[in-house]
Amino acid sequence: MIHLPHKQNNVAPFRLSVSGALRQIDRAIANLDGEEYNASYYPHQDVTTLLKAFSIHKAQLQPGDQAKCNYCESKIEHAATLQVEHYRPKAKVDSGENDHVELPGYYWLGLEWTNLLLACPKCNGKDAKGNKFPIRGVRATVHQTVQLINNVLTLDRRNCDANANPLLLELPLLLNPEIDHPENFLTFDVLGNISGHGNDAERGEISKNIFRLNRDELLINRQKVWNDLKNDINEDILGHQTNYFTEDGLKYRFGVTVSKILKRKLPVEEYTLWGRYINANLPIFLADLDEYYRNLFLEVYQQVENGQAA
Repeated sequence: MIHLPHKQNNVAPFRLSVSGALRQIDRAIANLDGEEYNASYYPHQDVTTLLKAFSIHKAQLQPGDQAKCNYCESKIEHAATLQVEHYRPKAKVDSGENDHVELPGYYWLGLEWTNLLLACPKCNGKDAKGNKFPIRGVRATVHQTVQLINNVLTLDRRNCDANANPLLLELPLLLNPEIDHPENFLTFDVLGNISGHGNDAERGEISKNIFRLNRDELLINRQKVWNDLKNDINEDILGHQTNYFTEDGLKYRFGVTVSKILKRKLPVEEYTLWGRYINANLPIFLADLDEYYRNLFLEVYQQVENGQAA
């Protein structure tokens, strides 16, 4: 999970405020029922296309771009469909540590732009986030988002911004990558296991558990990121040890691998937060190398990072 800064909270897709959308919001509020929404509006292509671009820090998708789940950072469009999900559940809120009872959902936020994120089915499914939304504070009360002005339904989004009061007064425990900086709440070990850390590690731990960020396939995929890079390093060292590379040749080969490692920090990459952890803790990942090769690799890393030829 990485911070997603591109959404303009006050510039929502037009599809979320057309007359049909406003009627759905109005019915949901009148009936206290988040099930009033159908697939005509919040999962519309105009919405999903923007969210997909934002997921890789772009304003619009380019050919070949692959969107990522906002939570686990998996690129899964080849196997499953990324879903437009409601950060605050629209239909109901499962019982939790604060409530101990099932509560009505945030039915007035069903088409609220700042409440919509992009998630894979495994992060968003009933065994993961589902309808969970734990908080520390007091649940927000309904806001009448649609008003009849001059006999015309009009959208009033005041008090609906996920990044402003009164919603922030709930003190949400789940990380919102459009609001929070996940690196302040989540860290890894060298095997790719995520855990909470920082001044509010509890939010990281709860988010990790609810989104299931340490499920088996994620651990395998994160480990593969480093294992592939380490295999390249080991092959280059073997080439030097068997006199296939000179030291200059080895430094060149190391430079190629360093470029791959540095690339893992980019938002367009899968598992960016893991890639940034690898870069920030590279000496730990290289601890089993012979001192000569470890120091040489770190020297090349510094040169490439600084824009110098290896």
